[in-house]
Amino acid sequence: MTDSSGELVLLAGKLIRQLRRDVNMPAAYRVLATLDDLGSAGISQLAAADGISQPTMSTQVAALVQEGYVAKAPHPTDARAQVLSLTDSGRAYLRENRQRLAESIRGRLSTHTESDVATAIAVLKSLTEKGNA
Repeated sequence: MTDSSGELVLLAGKLIRQLRRDVNMPAAYRVLATLDDLGSAGISQLAAADGISQPTMSTQVAALVQEGYVAKAPHPTDARAQVLSLTDSGRAYLRENRQRLAESIRGRLSTHTESDVATAIAVLKSLTEKGNA
C-alpha cells in the first residue's frame, strides 16, 4: 500500500469543512462536540483537546454557558477550577446539528454502494477509537 496518510488527512479535513459550509455550522458546535467526546473537562483540558488557547476557550465557553448549552460545577479537588459538562440543551443542540450534517452527506453517499459506505465507516471508526485518537 502506498503512503496515502497525508491524502487521507487532507480529504477528511476538506470533507468536514465542506459539510460545515453546507449547513452553515456555527463554531460553537466544535466546542460542544469536543466536550461531548471528553464527557466533562476543565477549560484547560478542553482548550488543549480543541487545539486553541485557554483564553479563547474561556470566551467560547462563557457564551455557551449563557446559552444554556454548558454547565459549570466546582472542581472536586481544585477550588480554583471548574468542571464543564453538557446540559440537556447542549446535547439536543449537538444532536440537531449532527442530523443536519448527516442530511448534508446523505446525498454525497448516494453514488456509492452500501459496501463502500460500510467500508468507509469501518475505517473511520478504527481511526477514531479512543485507543487510536
